[in-house]
Amino acid sequence: MVVPPTFSDLGKVAKDVFNKGFSIGSQKLTVKTKTSSGIALSPTFELKNDNLCASFETSGSPAPGFTLKEKWCSGNVTKTNLIVEDKLAKGLKLDLEVVVNSGTGKKTALAKTAYKTDGFNGTFDANLDLAGPTLLATAVTEYSGVQGGAEVGFDTEKSKLTKNTLALGYANKDLTFVGFIKDLSVFEGLVHHKVCPDTEVAASLNYNKTNNACAFNFGTKYTLDADTSLRMKLDCGGNTTLSVTHKVKPWLEATFSNQLNAKTLSGVSHGISLEANL
Repeated sequence: MVVPPTFSDLGKVAKDVFNKGFSIGSQKLTVKTKTSSGIALSPTFELKNDNLCASFETSGSPAPGFTLKEKWCSGNVTKTNLIVEDKLAKGLKLDLEVVVNSGTGKKTALAKTAYKTDGFNGTFDANLDLAGPTLLATAVTEYSGVQGGAEVGFDTEKSKLTKNTLALGYANKDLTFVGFIKDLSVFEGLVHHKVCPDTEVAASLNYNKTNNACAFNFGTKYTLDADTSLRMKLDCGGNTTLSVTHKVKPWLEATFSNQLNAKTLSGVSHGISLEANL
């Protein structure tokens, strides 16, 4: 028996082909380092639409099984997470998240619970709103590569179901596919195939029964060598994105991306992302 992924990670290998390794319309610099005492530090700077956004994240473990994370962004918003893992029970993770917006004075809190064991992975989240918390529960089970899961969201203040998603899929070492039914109106499918150790391909299909809208995406990743990889993705609108990621130094990774509309040969945009691990 194996521990299945969380509900949000179902089809993750396919999602990563579309989402990772691309930097369109922005220039981004991320620095990651860790002190000798085990405290991780990560400042990030991103220039997008002529706006410079910065954030600073730090995390450390004050005691075995406890993790404290703090993140500040240039919008003067701070997020603090206190995580307790495998202390009350093996496989049980508790996470208290507090977000404070110093500009508006707004404060929010979220209690997250996760439990995983052989063949099962579940989560339960609740925002600590005195007017009535919003609850979100997920569960995933797996047997012989077959995965099934469900996600349910409920607003206790309005006594209303906010989310209702079912998932069914299959995963092995080189093939993964999963299908989602969201609110009985949106149908989504993801397929990922590892053709060989250097090549991956993925496809996604989304259909909305409400407006009969359909979207299709195709993506691929090719690893040239230990330092360089190429990525490409194409959507049904003709938008084609190409990206190359190269490890300039053992501690510095650079990503260059370009996008254009293959049907009109217009709408060219680009992006650069740098990540330094010191």
